[in-house]
Amino acid sequence: MTSHRDGSGVTLTFAGRLDTLASQELKLPIRAELDRQPTNITCNFKDVSYIGSAVLRLVFEAAREIQRRNGLFKITQCPPEIQRVFALTGMDHLVDGGPSPVFTHELKDGTLRIFLQGRMDAVRVGEIRSGIRQILSAHRGPVRFEVAAVPYVASAFVHLCIDASKTAKAHGSDFGLEKVVPETVHIFRLAGLQSLILSSI
Repeated sequence: MTSHRDGSGVTLTFAGRLDTLASQELKLPIRAELDRQPTNITCNFKDVSYIGSAVLRLVFEAAREIQRRNGLFKITQCPPEIQRVFALTGMDHLVDGGPSPVFTHELKDGTLRIFLQGRMDAVRVGEIRSGIRQILSAHRGPVRFEVAAVPYVASAFVHLCIDASKTAKAHGSDFGLEKVVPETVHIFRLAGLQSLILSSI
C-alpha cells in the first residue's frame, strides 16, 4: 500500500492479492492514516487481483470511522471481479460509480414522508445523514420514515431517528416510523424508543 496526501485527504493505492496475510501487513498502516484525521480517504484498487474477508473488514471499519467524522470514503478504479465482491457483501455503495443508498421523499397533506431502502448500517447512515437533515430542516409539519424495505438497522440509524424526532418537535410537530420489520421493532424496544414506531409489518 502506498499513500498520497492531497490537502486534508489521502489516497491509498493497493495492489496484488489482498488476502489474510496482506491484512496483517495493512492493519497498522491503515490505522496510521486514520490517526492523521483525514477528512476523506480514497482507496485505489486498480491493480488488486483478489480481496479476502479480512481486508474487506479493514476497509469497512475504515469507512465507518471516516463516516462517523462526517468525512468521505470511496473506492476508485475497482476491477469488475473486485467490484462483484463488494456487491456480494453489500459494500458496493463505497465503490465510486456504484449504487448510492437510496432514499426518496414526498410531501403530502403537510406530512413529510421519507422512504428508505437497504441495510442502514453506520456507513450508509453516514452517507444519507446530511441529505436527510437538509430536508428535515426545511420542513414544518409531521415527519415519517417508511422503512418497509430496510432489513437491518445499526445504532447510527437509531440516532438518526432520535435527531429527526428532536427536529420535528423543535418545529412543533412529531416524528414516527412506519411499516417497521420485526427485527427493527425489537431494536427500538431495547432502546426504549418504541413510542417512535407508528406501524409494523
